[in-house]
Amino acid sequence: MSSAWSPRRKVELAASRYPARLRWLAALLVVPAIVLSQLPGWAMLLLLGALVVLVRGWRLPQPVALELHAQTLTVTGQHTQVMERPLRVIRHGPWLAMQTPKGWLHVFEDQAPVAELQPFYQWLWTNRKHS
Repeated sequence: MSSAWSPRRKVELAASRYPARLRWLAALLVVPAIVLSQLPGWAMLLLLGALVVLVRGWRLPQPVALELHAQTLTVTGQHTQVMERPLRVIRHGPWLAMQTPKGWLHVFEDQAPVAELQPFYQWLWTNRKHS
């Protein structure tokens, strides 16, 4: 990481354990709706099997690295994206979701220490769009 006086910051993000938990939590919320529906038994089993396949294949897009230049934020993940101005940003405690032109990206608390992410939180807050 750069020095405290440098206008450039970079943080490498570790893998998070939360996306897997969110996938299975979403499945647990859908299962009662399928079971309580008035569908025949074979249709319920088919939907429950499809749900398991869909949940196992779903991947939450997460960045691998964040780099803050003087006026831009570079997000490296599946696609490298450069943002001069953030779109919508949701921050709830140490969890951060940011909308980019290619979709939503999520940064969880276990990917990096909050102290390393603080400059990114500040940049996103001060450069946000006011509607």
